[in-house]
Amino acid sequence: MLQRVLRRVGHVIVALVVLSLGGTWLQQHWQHADATPEALAASVRDADVIVEDGRFLTLRPRRAPERMGVVVYPGAYVDIHGYVPMPFELAVFGIDRVLDVQAANPDLKRWALVGHSVGGAMGPLFASRHPEALAGVLIWDSYPPSIAKFAGYPRPVWHIHRARPDGSPPPAFAAERGEFPAASVWVPIRGGIHMQFGSFAEGGYQEDWLAGITRAEQQAQVARATVQALDAM
Repeated sequence: MLQRVLRRVGHVIVALVVLSLGGTWLQQHWQHADATPEALAASVRDADVIVEDGRFLTLRPRRAPERMGVVVYPGAYVDIHGYVPMPFELAVFGIDRVLDVQAANPDLKRWALVGHSVGGAMGPLFASRHPEALAGVLIWDSYPPSIAKFAGYPRPVWHIHRARPDGSPPPAFAAERGEFPAASVWVPIRGGIHMQFGSFAEGGYQEDWLAGITRAEQQAQVARATVQALDAM
């Protein structure tokens, strides 16, 4: 009798796992954001950049010395070009993936972590668990989960976020300001939207407002702020 019950419980667990994975797979296909032609073109080696498209998509300067490694954790269900590949295209299944990148590049001693959207939530979770692993954390348009206990993180933290024309962030970000370290630097992208932090076509994300600037304008601002943050780290 007990064996029969346990066997049925096992069947139920397996069925739930299969349904869960199947639901994740379907969601990936319904909401997937493909890379734009511009993003794919930027992922090709040229006179300035060496591109290695293997286990990770790695971009290295061809002429300038490498001073710091930067790992980018992606949002959910997006093409990995410019990002670190994640299981099921979800950073929640690869929180410690930066350790793999560091192990694959032992020549670099200083690292920063950039996270967008879901990746922006998982980055602080990694950093709080490994405070000595990074020189700092950069969050693109997201916020740390409360379980990260990130407010006491001792390294530099920058938050580059979409904002209304007056510079105010979405209410969800303002409500979670206490989850950031007090010294965090917040950089508003006025008129920016969530999906213009990357170069994606379509996708299932519902924006809070229409873009007030072009994708090129937003990405230029994000790039400048990101370089400024990395210089500070």
